[in-house]
Amino acid sequence: MGTRRVVVAGAGLAAVRVTEFLRRRGFDGTVVVVGDEPHLPYDRPPLSKEVLTGKSLPQDVTFKDEQAFADLGVELRTGCAVLGLDPVGCVVETADGPVPYDELVVCTGARPRPVPWHTPPEGVFVLRSLDDAAAVRAELERCPTVVVAGAGFVGAEVASSARALGLDVTVVEVQPTPLVRAVGPRVAAAFVSMHRDNGTDLRCGAGIAEVLGDGRVEGVRLTDGTVLPCDLLVAGLGVVPNVEWLAGSGLRVDDGLVCDDQLCAGPANVHAAGDVARWTDPATGRSARGQQWMVAVEQAKHVAGRIAGRAPAPFSTAHYFWTHQYGHHFQFAGDASAPDVRVLCGALEADDFVVGYGDGLRLTGVLAKNSSAAFVRAKAAMTRGVAWEDVDAAVLG
Repeated sequence: MGTRRVVVAGAGLAAVRVTEFLRRRGFDGTVVVVGDEPHLPYDRPPLSKEVLTGKSLPQDVTFKDEQAFADLGVELRTGCAVLGLDPVGCVVETADGPVPYDELVVCTGARPRPVPWHTPPEGVFVLRSLDDAAAVRAELERCPTVVVAGAGFVGAEVASSARALGLDVTVVEVQPTPLVRAVGPRVAAAFVSMHRDNGTDLRCGAGIAEVLGDGRVEGVRLTDGTVLPCDLLVAGLGVVPNVEWLAGSGLRVDDGLVCDDQLCAGPANVHAAGDVARWTDPATGRSARGQQWMVAVEQAKHVAGRIAGRAPAPFSTAHYFWTHQYGHHFQFAGDASAPDVRVLCGALEADDFVVGYGDGLRLTGVLAKNSSAAFVRAKAAMTRGVAWEDVDAAVLG
């Protein structure tokens, strides 16, 4: 394997984990990581939490320093955008010139969805990158009134961080409740209460029709006509995959880089991992992009195993995410689309609970608030395929 050259396009979580798993699997060839940002690879989850509140500095969230990459035998090229791909010639075109490969791993991730309104030049931000977090943090230090567009994970975490700093925060969400797609309507009601109990003004069922202000944002007009003043607007409207650089490559692109069940993107030597990868999960039969931290890690492990000569089973994962909001820790695993919802521990209005989702036959999803031990038991029960009628005993012991 020593003569082979792996190029990783992108320098986020999936990219870093690919390099680590390759070395653990005994791969001793050349590994090159190409990332467009000038920073060392860093972890994104702390950006909307510890970095915004000032508990962590931007440099604290990097995965490792330059020497650690060198010790791993990884050539790290930062500030080098990928521009195109020739899968026949096995070359990635970059801002610094062509980079040949024997194996390519596409880990170019995603970027924030652009805001749909005309905005003034100052006071409107998205939050995805380290630079975004530093800029929003600086604004939070001088802007007492904040509007957050979108009550998804990023929006809710930004609101939580701003409230922790004592700021006046309003969250605007077009859906009837926050996180309804992620946790279902019944459980989403618990997030409504949490926002309001912590002093956040939550406006659901309305969107932002217009951003007001000339040189700087001064307020927003909602679709119901309400005008909300603000000094700062942070948009958390979801993300779109970074696939434009693949135009003309012949690879299939459809809301991500389309892969088979081995995360192979067409040519046998082109793989994908992280937010950019779209694959059909054999466990559910659904095609999706797994936009969670743990899914990216598991995909990186799978791809590294294939490159290092192993022949793993089709890639499948139990979707897992966590979020910190207003001092509470939430964990989720599985599928929340099942029709049966049962509170297994605690109560939805309490500071801790565990909720199970089922299809009438078995446990298919688990959500926990401040209940890590019970969550682990419930997740293990789900993995074992415990029958729906036996779930309470399996979780409560």
